Amino acid sequence: MAATATPLHALPMNITQHTDYALRVLMYLGAVPERRVTIKEVAERFDISRSHLMKIVTELVAKGFVDGARGKGGGLRLARAASEIGLGDVVRQLEPSLALVECFGTQSHCVLDPACRLKGALDSALQAFLAALDRVSLADLVGSDARLHEALGLQAAARAIAPITIVRPPAGRERR
Repeated sequence: MAATATPLHALPMNITQHTDYALRVLMYLGAVPERRVTIKEVAERFDISRSHLMKIVTELVAKGFVDGARGKGGGLRLARAASEIGLGDVVRQLEPSLALVECFGTQSHCVLDPACRLKGALDSALQAFLAALDRVSLADLVGSDARLHEALGLQAAARAIAPITIVRPPAGRERR
């Protein structure tokens, strides 16, 4: 039986909303590594409630992805370089379960479990999914993409570093 091609974007494999929002936070922080960002700023940018975002950020801090500081001059920033944060690692640490079906767990009630080959096929698919994420770092997602900065509402001019011009006095007119 020939399989009908289904566009990848139409397939129902999902990560939780919690992990989705966490990845968005990391992307935002990765896009502005030169400064700290407030919860309020991220919540407003993504239209996520501050209290919900606080739970996500608390977990990102606990897992070592984000550094958070309170008080004046405080805020959020990546705890390590964006190139050192792999998407596979983030998903593995934040997803509550990667069990695609009941039989992945220890409490399977499926009568097919002892002889089922579907479990192996689904496990292979899951491993391929995670392997694909392992090949992508946060830096790969944020880089210097002007479209991303525009989508995030970040001004390119604010991110640009002004060139430094060194003016040397003409020969024979050195400062004393």
